[in-house]
Amino acid sequence: MRKLRPAAATALLAALLPLFACHTDGKDTADECVTSLSNANNYQWTGVLNIPSFTTAEYADVNIKFDTLSDDMLCHGMDPVADVDNLGMTRFPNLSWEEIAVGLTNNSLLQSDTNGYVSCEPGDATNCKLSDFSFGGTAYDVVSVYGQAGGSFLLVVAKGFDPGQGGLFLAFLDPQPTSDVTELSLTPTCDVVDYDVDMTRLTPTKVSGGCTNIDWTGLTVAGNGEPLIPGKLDQVLVAHYDALTPDEIDDQFTDVEVLADELYTLELTGGTQADLAGLVTADGKAFEGFTTDGTWLMGLRCTANCTNPAPMFMTVVEVD
Repeated sequence: MRKLRPAAATALLAALLPLFACHTDGKDTADECVTSLSNANNYQWTGVLNIPSFTTAEYADVNIKFDTLSDDMLCHGMDPVADVDNLGMTRFPNLSWEEIAVGLTNNSLLQSDTNGYVSCEPGDATNCKLSDFSFGGTAYDVVSVYGQAGGSFLLVVAKGFDPGQGGLFLAFLDPQPTSDVTELSLTPTCDVVDYDVDMTRLTPTKVSGGCTNIDWTGLTVAGNGEPLIPGKLDQVLVAHYDALTPDEIDDQFTDVEVLADELYTLELTGGTQADLAGLVTADGKAFEGFTTDGTWLMGLRCTANCTNPAPMFMTVVEVD
């Protein structure tokens, strides 16, 4: 197991479900071929989110500036103007920072844990004042509740406008009666996400040459050992590496997409099956199938309702 810096609590207990590589019911056509994914095929990871905190004055119209955010929480370069669409802030009246970080890591926070969500759309600006935040476009007096007694305040700098999606940077805001800070500058840090990943002990997923359909009905455990709800998965990720081995990818897992020589994605709209023939690269190149050279990885993600960027499922693919 390799330790790398740049998120979750428990390790995956080895599952005993057998691997059904590909069943064709006697028919040798891609349409009838389905590769079933099991818990045994899944990688293992543990980790934590080290969310930075920033102390400010309480009950003040704090100006939050993000013009110096040149790297996101995975240490990937970002443009604070072009990449940032939204600043969201959520208040947790009864949870500590540590409890929130664990909940975000494990995607286990509940709507009942929060007491309101407000957001600001800065446009081409690189700052938002607390008075700029609103509740779905409806004005809300954030300043009046922004105090130490209000609980824990989580700020999410995001690409896109949907709550919980596209998080680029996380921070806790710490309003204190003794502080006079009303101008807050968010500074980038590469210590937010800390993974400990192992892709060497999984059972590789065997895929027959013409098999493009996958089924994850049998998946019940995410890579961090937490329960997995198959219907929450909304994206398939397939990556090919010409020279890197799974062990070497462990060491650089937060760059799993950046390091790929080929990267394909497929957006899901529900269900527990997908046809990999629908995979495409960012520039529209269609997936032509797995080959026997290099290393192939296949992952399943929850992007719409999960804050943690780690795939819930990731496996090594071998052509049978």
